[in-house]
Amino acid sequence: MVQMTRRRFLAAASATFLSSTLSFRTLAATMDLSGKFEYSGWENYHRAEWSWDKKTRGAHLVNCTGACPHFVYTRDGVVMREEQSKDILPMPNIPEYNPRGCNKGECGHDYMYGPHRIKYPLIRVGERGEGKWRRASWDEALDLIADKVIDTIRNHAPDCISVYSPVPAVSPVSFAAGHRFAHYIGAHAHTFFDWYGDHPTGQTQTSGYQGDTCETADWFNSKYVILWGSNPAQTRIPDAHFLSEAQLNGAKVVSIAPEYNTSGIKADKWIHPKSGTDSALAMGMVHTIIKENLYDAHGLKEQTDLPYLVRADNKRFLREVDVVADGSKDKFYVWDSKTGKAVIAKGCWGDEPEEKARPIGFMGRNTQTFPKGYIALGDLDPALEGKFNIQLLDGKTVEVRPVFEILKSRVMADNSPEQMAKSTGVPAAAIVELAREYATAKPAMIICGGGTQHWYYSDVLLRCMHLLAALTNNEGKNGGGMNHYIGQWKPVFVPGVVALSFPEGPGKQRFCQTTIWTYLHGEINDEMVNEGIDTKKYLLHAFNTGQMPNLPENYRDPKVFFVYRGNFLNQAKGQEHVLRNLWPKLELIVNTNIRMDSTALYSDVVLPSAHWYEKLDLNVTGEHTYINMTEPAIKPMWESKTDWQIFLALAKRVEMAAKRKNYERFNDEKFKWVRDLSNLWNQMTMDGKLEQDEAAAQYLLDSAPQSKGITLDMLREKPQRFKSNWTSPMEEGVPYTPFKNHIDDKKPWPTLTGRQQFYLDHDTFFDLGVELPTYKAPIDADRFPLRFNSPHSRHSIHSTWKDNILMLRLQRGGPSIEMSPADAQERGISDNDWVEVWNNHGKVIVRVKVKKGEQNGRVTMWHTPELYMDLIKGSSQSVVPIRITPTHLVGDYGHLFFRPNYYGPGGSQRDTRVEVKRYLGATPMMLES
Repeated sequence: MVQMTRRRFLAAASATFLSSTLSFRTLAATMDLSGKFEYSGWENYHRAEWSWDKKTRGAHLVNCTGACPHFVYTRDGVVMREEQSKDILPMPNIPEYNPRGCNKGECGHDYMYGPHRIKYPLIRVGERGEGKWRRASWDEALDLIADKVIDTIRNHAPDCISVYSPVPAVSPVSFAAGHRFAHYIGAHAHTFFDWYGDHPTGQTQTSGYQGDTCETADWFNSKYVILWGSNPAQTRIPDAHFLSEAQLNGAKVVSIAPEYNTSGIKADKWIHPKSGTDSALAMGMVHTIIKENLYDAHGLKEQTDLPYLVRADNKRFLREVDVVADGSKDKFYVWDSKTGKAVIAKGCWGDEPEEKARPIGFMGRNTQTFPKGYIALGDLDPALEGKFNIQLLDGKTVEVRPVFEILKSRVMADNSPEQMAKSTGVPAAAIVELAREYATAKPAMIICGGGTQHWYYSDVLLRCMHLLAALTNNEGKNGGGMNHYIGQWKPVFVPGVVALSFPEGPGKQRFCQTTIWTYLHGEINDEMVNEGIDTKKYLLHAFNTGQMPNLPENYRDPKVFFVYRGNFLNQAKGQEHVLRNLWPKLELIVNTNIRMDSTALYSDVVLPSAHWYEKLDLNVTGEHTYINMTEPAIKPMWESKTDWQIFLALAKRVEMAAKRKNYERFNDEKFKWVRDLSNLWNQMTMDGKLEQDEAAAQYLLDSAPQSKGITLDMLREKPQRFKSNWTSPMEEGVPYTPFKNHIDDKKPWPTLTGRQQFYLDHDTFFDLGVELPTYKAPIDADRFPLRFNSPHSRHSIHSTWKDNILMLRLQRGGPSIEMSPADAQERGISDNDWVEVWNNHGKVIVRVKVKKGEQNGRVTMWHTPELYMDLIKGSSQSVVPIRITPTHLVGDYGHLFFRPNYYGPGGSQRDTRVEVKRYLGATPMMLES
């Protein structure tokens, strides 16, 4: 008898149905199939899948900003599945956050047991990227690293050692592990928020904050929502429902995006400007709002610098030092219409409260100790328009005008809807209608995403958006404001993160600005000379004046690079330059990882890190105001360890290496700190008090006023809401929205002017013509015909999940580039062809998807597939340089100064241009079926 296999059964069934009218019922009656299949026993497997003997808290510690509370179910020591915990406390009359998750998160346990999992310490034996390794013991791997650490400090300098790990909010205990190690050995820590383009530089320029935004439940309170370069249905899956619910609550949703995207399908209106012309659209709206007097004059006078006086002779603010002997250079004037005199505005940078406040890392200055009502106008009536004469200290008379007068004259001359229609491709009537709707709906909200923040002039665009919010008095209102959602991880309990990461204080930690570090040591060719902008001139000036850090000091090369919790190489703009120029300078690259990603592949030592469900850590975001946690569902598998335990183990081996090499102490002259490497483990653990991950997590919670009193046991029971927040009070039952401390309590903004600041009278801003919000066209430094777009994918979180089989089955199964039918036809390209995408920075060879929704003149590649993924050559970062916007280098202007992840350049990528042609070389045969 022939054995009936599944394959034979399917073949027989197909033949039967093709040749007769037999039904399945007939077939079932004539064939006994029991026990004949290769996969017998599957029924019991699936029945048992829904039983468990252990349920624990779980979180997905990836850079998605979801922070979705989950339960993890384990049976017989095996994690079977995860599901949303559905226990975030609801708010009255607001749709729930529950259940909170996405299809990617529900694949969490796949990385525990999948083929990519790193099981043991590995030491490279081939070339970097070749994939040749040998298994090592923990002692051997750590001793190799420890010896190199000691040798580098002794023979070069401690700042030749780099530690890179992104965003602490994802998993702050793991983040703190490597940074605490760097802190005690004198290594430099990298910035990250600016490096991958998530820092809203324009918001810092305007508000004096690193960035702040409303939690997504507040979307429901809006009556008019503009999705500006944002696609929440694709990139904010757990929160997208709030938009639909806002529509049911009477809100109108407008999508502004070049392509007809997943969110645009559900919007009430779709506006599609040409790529990179968003600020032209915004300024056309500003023109209509000002021309038709749709702005809130009182709000502008009280909350912005638009009534501040500017000198006609030098274009600078009129300062007290210009008028009064021994006056302050940081106090500014408005013109009081009631008295006909110039009056100093309260709350400026030079104005100090009676109770001096300690600095706060996310603020330009701490203005929270000013009394409530400090900037209220009272009897003052600042003029927004007019020309006035002021006698200066030297006896000369100078003409002054309010900022609004200057802004209005420029907008009326240069930014009419008709003019902006030519730049954007959006009809003038549509611009006017959009402006009127936005200005008259109360409250109205702008949600912006990566589509706006990754351009060379993205800071100017965000200032335009903030100007729209200020003109209509929408900031500080529930349901209103300008809210950015790109990388909006917000460690509200930042004092706790700092206490655990930098125990001697951040003032004793070296911080390097990652964009600058990569640009400099990667020897990037940005081609900005084609735009008449000399990047290196501005960069050298920033170094020479101390406005931005240059590490290692004295232009030394970096020697040792630690990367953990992040895929630095895969995400690196200027990737070809990085591999060619930076990577060879690094004598040792150490990667701590759960899987073999691109950075691990190009490292020298790879250490197996515990999976999210194998360790204890915290998890928070800016998209909601609750603290989430993960805990071990099982012990770390194979030889993996948690990040906290890895760096504690390394500290012990560094102690041993220091004694063996007779280099136990050294004097760090920069900080006047004699560092004791023979006592490193005790320093790392606070003499044993922080030896366990759980103790470190609780210490973090206890060290921040926003979370003090919250325990891990409370978090095991359910997510806990933060007790306080950054720029607004936490109100019970009310979604958090930023800036109420300034709008409602009328405390000064932490800017140079003490207001939302739209005029930046600094030489660099004058050089680029951006002292006021304005339209700046996208740059065309790359002399190629097609704009290159690299948005976030529906099926991955950056590179995480890019190699997950379940996610690959939901798409074409690998990376591709999208092109309009017209551009494809012009180049003789058909759907699914292999194509070569190139410019002067590098090339990527990938399949093409011809898509009607793509704009002519642009191609799109979902960003950062792994370097080993179905690509003949390169990745989405291969054709992208690093471009540093000079205004991001300013560090000597009030609230604009370098502080890690507060202000610094991001290295934009959306202005990149490429060419595409059919690839006619050899292709992988297995991909041709």
